[in-house]
Amino acid sequence: MQTFVLEGTLRETLGRRASKDARASAMVPCILYGDGENINFEVTKIALKNLVYTPNVYKVLIKVDGKEVESLMREIQFHKVTDEILHIDFLRLNPSKKINHVVPVALVGQSIGVKGGGKLVQRIRKVTIKAFPKDLVDKITVDITDLDVNKTIRVGDIKVANVEVMGSKSIPIVTVVSPRALKAAADAAAAADAKAAPVAAAPVAAKEEKKD
Repeated sequence: MQTFVLEGTLRETLGRRASKDARASAMVPCILYGDGENINFEVTKIALKNLVYTPNVYKVLIKVDGKEVESLMREIQFHKVTDEILHIDFLRLNPSKKINHVVPVALVGQSIGVKGGGKLVQRIRKVTIKAFPKDLVDKITVDITDLDVNKTIRVGDIKVANVEVMGSKSIPIVTVVSPRALKAAADAAAAADAKAAPVAAAPVAAKEEKKD
């Protein structure tokens, strides 16, 4: 896994007012937690640009007050209206403890099933992995070259050295669906929609007025 270096400054005062003042100065309040020690610090908004606004997953080497701590970004708080970054939580990594982390699934290769007319359907795009910090990966790569029509690659099929992919082994990751199956599914959906559609009431004939 790649490492992103993030330099910060210790926060001398805490609280809402201090956080508001930090944001007004283009700084983002952060906290590093784990192993019984919390470090409150702040970083520039510019420094976070290539860490937050990217599909890449990184270990984060935080440098504060002459110390360097390896961590993972855990939670980002955004402003509900402006999407401005308000706060970030980082989890300290312990070399002797396994950690869970969410990483993207990357498909590689050209499926023989797709070449034969099937359609590739990726069921999940992220998975949770568990590993020691030194063994963490930034993505799970799935080779679909030999994936034929009506075949599926599942969580249990993924093998990465020293990394455990969490979740049920039967969970499908990617499938190649046949054109016939796609048409059948589309027809079934259309039939279900038609059945669920409300039936318009027949107009009620107006009663003739009785004449004496």
